[in-house]
Amino acid sequence: MRQIFGAWKPDQPAHLQDGLVRAHGVVPIANGYAPLRSFSPAPSGTLPATCVGAGAYRTSDDVHVFAATDSAIYRYGAAGHVAIRSGLASSPDVGVRFCPFNRFMLATNGVDPIQKFDPASPTSMTALAAGAPTARFLAVVRGFVVAGYATNDPLRVAWSDNGDPANWTAGTGEAGFQIMASGGDITGIVGGEYGLIFQENRIVRMSYTADDAIWQFDEIATDIGCIAPWSLATYGKLSFFLSNKGFMACDGVTVEAVGIETVDRAFLSMLDRTYLDRMSAAVDPRSSTYIVSVPSANPATQVYLYQFALRRWTTASLTSERIFPALAQSVSLDALDAAYGSLDAGGWSIDSAMLRGGYPLLMLFDGSHRLGTLSGPNMAATLVDGLKEFVPGGKARIRSVRPLTDASMTTIGLLGADGLSDSLDETVHEMRTASGVHRMRRSCGFCSVKLSIPAGTAWTYAQGYDVDFAAGGRA
Repeated sequence: MRQIFGAWKPDQPAHLQDGLVRAHGVVPIANGYAPLRSFSPAPSGTLPATCVGAGAYRTSDDVHVFAATDSAIYRYGAAGHVAIRSGLASSPDVGVRFCPFNRFMLATNGVDPIQKFDPASPTSMTALAAGAPTARFLAVVRGFVVAGYATNDPLRVAWSDNGDPANWTAGTGEAGFQIMASGGDITGIVGGEYGLIFQENRIVRMSYTADDAIWQFDEIATDIGCIAPWSLATYGKLSFFLSNKGFMACDGVTVEAVGIETVDRAFLSMLDRTYLDRMSAAVDPRSSTYIVSVPSANPATQVYLYQFALRRWTTASLTSERIFPALAQSVSLDALDAAYGSLDAGGWSIDSAMLRGGYPLLMLFDGSHRLGTLSGPNMAATLVDGLKEFVPGGKARIRSVRPLTDASMTTIGLLGADGLSDSLDETVHEMRTASGVHRMRRSCGFCSVKLSIPAGTAWTYAQGYDVDFAAGGRA
């Protein structure tokens, strides 16, 4: 009998479901699961303290990567992290957010003046403007810089003059502000052609009117908002975030629940609000995957991954201080030799896009303050199928399991019980034949097959398994 791995649905009972009860260390693909690469540190990429914010942008064909600790902002390059602004009073809870505007990179922490990086002076950051408000959140909407939680007011949204981030005086040009009438604290702002203001209990769309009002504010979601500011991540017109009801996606017009009856209850049961402000999230543009850390430790040690094109979730063990969307920096072959000993040791192809500046990728800081990417050897993978009753009302004698994967090293665990209220007992079968069959002798009324692939194993897909069994008497 052939069983195909379905979607991971931890919120559903293991029995009578068409999905998996565990999908760890993998990413979904169209007809199965693929390996997830492990963390690979960047050369000289260790910060002196915990990362509380990071960002990247490209201007004039140069890529700039930034990271912040509670007291300083750094620019990463061949020499490692070099401080370009010190003496800040950032906090791990609020963090530091980066926002590109024109040729500048702006940074804000809710306490100090908004900072500005000018590539013409790459060794320092300066205050954006004397009249600019403090802000926890920044975004560029059309030609305006929009600040949320402005002047330490949790309900205040302020914006600069059109095309002039130095002018914030309300009534001068098109600069102004708006106090949110309801919805709770502002927890995020997303920019673009229009703006999205996320609050704890609602989402508001701000549209440019070009009249005396400047902006029109329309509520697009009531009783649904973002409860964790660092869970908010955007790709195109999609914004993913964690609400009190679970994971949501907003396209600027509607809000969709993307974790309901699949992962919401499992995630919320692990959530510790003590660490809610320490979580982070980003979208990997190469795989259309939303990656969000689980706020249950400091630093976070696990992530959830949502492949939104396929609408499937998985998990992985990954220690992270901050996850953020970034761009690859240009790397010479001499630099690769210096970092890895040789080009072959780094595993790079000479024509790889990763060697050209500006290639979109996801980056993170691990629990040791190291900058890196998910480009190391494959993680250990575990896929556990739902609980099957191969012989309804009776026992099944399992004789063999053949995993449908191109992995050369696999282990099959068979979890079985005679009744649904019994604890599952696992037997592990590592030996396999030349054709990839794991032979066994096990009798049970309810069975769950567990496929494990060791870390570092080369493989590209796992789709399910073939199981050979015979009826083995009444349960």
